[in-house]
Amino acid sequence: MKCAKIRALCITLVIAAPLFIAACSSSTGGDAPLEQDTTPPTIIAQFPANGATAIPRSGPFWVTFSEPMNTDMFPTGISISPGPVYYNTSWNGDTLVVTPSALLNGGASYSITIAGTCEDAQGNPLGSNCEIPFTTTSEADVTPPAVVSTDPADGSTGVLGTQVIEITFNEPMNTGSAQDAVQCIPEPADGWSEWNGLTLTLHHSAFPQNSLVTITVSAEACDLSDNPLGEDCTFSFQTREDDTRPYLASAAPSNGATGVATSLPSIVFNFSEPMDMESFNMDAERVDARINQTVREEPTTNADGSSLTVPVTNGLLPGCTYWVSFGGVTDAAGNPIDPNPTPYQFTTAGTATSYPVKDGDTWHYARPGDDDVTRSITGYNQGTGTFDELLGRGDGSTQEIVHLKKTSTQIQHLGRDEYHDGSYAFSMIWDSPFPYIKLPVENYLGQSWSFSTTSTIDDSTTMTLSGHMEVEASTIDLVSDALRGTFKGCAVHHLYGDYTMYVHGNPVDEGHVHQILWLAPGVGPVQIVNADDGGGSDTLRVYDWSL
Repeated sequence: MKCAKIRALCITLVIAAPLFIAACSSSTGGDAPLEQDTTPPTIIAQFPANGATAIPRSGPFWVTFSEPMNTDMFPTGISISPGPVYYNTSWNGDTLVVTPSALLNGGASYSITIAGTCEDAQGNPLGSNCEIPFTTTSEADVTPPAVVSTDPADGSTGVLGTQVIEITFNEPMNTGSAQDAVQCIPEPADGWSEWNGLTLTLHHSAFPQNSLVTITVSAEACDLSDNPLGEDCTFSFQTREDDTRPYLASAAPSNGATGVATSLPSIVFNFSEPMDMESFNMDAERVDARINQTVREEPTTNADGSSLTVPVTNGLLPGCTYWVSFGGVTDAAGNPIDPNPTPYQFTTAGTATSYPVKDGDTWHYARPGDDDVTRSITGYNQGTGTFDELLGRGDGSTQEIVHLKKTSTQIQHLGRDEYHDGSYAFSMIWDSPFPYIKLPVENYLGQSWSFSTTSTIDDSTTMTLSGHMEVEASTIDLVSDALRGTFKGCAVHHLYGDYTMYVHGNPVDEGHVHQILWLAPGVGPVQIVNADDGGGSDTLRVYDWSL
């Protein structure tokens, strides 16, 4: 397509068609088990024939097998010598089609080799290499190419605006010149092209509804011998009116699924018709922040845009309900999804925790107007439950180390080490550890508990801390702009404390502490606010984590 927005991608189509056979048996005399296929495949037809001469230098060449093959083993399972010879492979049923990307040498001997390791769909190999020797013609090719068919056909009506366009030639083409020769009126907003043997397939955004679309392949399109088409080939079709709303037809995992493996490789959404993928750029309120954080690769679509595959690159958290609410997304014709929004969710296997503890767990926070801050778990002792939480700055320096202990019912605060400008200053270890967070968090919504403790810092200095913890009665959905998603069901913890520092028994410093901690299921602390008694605050918002 002559359009800067059309990306021409000349790729090989390999359509995998695995055949699964399920054995059935019955102890009460039911159907007999199906016999397993152990017969190796064979080649039942081919072009060229063994030893053939005067073979066209442009091909295409083909091999038909006796049964469905494991197409994943191609094109590596085939070679042409002497090389290098560049070619594309495609499948037409059980026939493998090989289309050279450039003319072979004239009057030269070649051999196509099908590797004996190539298997049928049941895993049976050919057994031995198949050699197809032939000799190309030495005569020059002066015959112009031709367009032999189009889909949609010229004069078609009621065509879906997103239907792919196929243009089939009678011989292998110079793919670049053929793609550049295609013009569309009206011009689609976006699209890309690919080759399947002799067929050029054009994928595109939707053409306007109830409109005449005209496709022209100009005379400049050339075959591999640089013979031009000679004259323009033009065909037209009429798009239909589309007021049917799309819907989520199926998904993997299925909507509402439970016990989903945390090692899930991808999430697949299948819609009832081709969708406008640009419309999936939804507001943060409609997407689980945990999904957006774990997806680090671009989602992919199938050929017609009706299926969306979201790769899960970082793994999933146990016992968590992952969700998305498809709101505002439309089909290629602009019709909104039905219902709008469409909710989707699944729950992973295992048990979620609101405060994960494992060596290496790290939360990265953005602090407005300052360097990033990290909280990392180190020194976790599974036997005693003790661990350290190291707080670091963006420059790599240590800010403080908090000593904690996790039991089945609580996270205890044991004390902390303080650092000044990255250098160790002093330690405060509480004489009586206090319950910092009670577990499971959901059992303590709306509750509070008090604490009072003392720390001996050195021979002359002590510190007292007393106050109470308070958990808000309702969970909160916290929107993360950084992650373009929402943490649903966050428990909000408040620590209210008063401290006094004594030197030789005399008070020298005192103050008030108010820390607010948002805990997201499976993730842990996703936002932290340290508000002082003057009303100011130091806010940290999570933008990444590694669990």
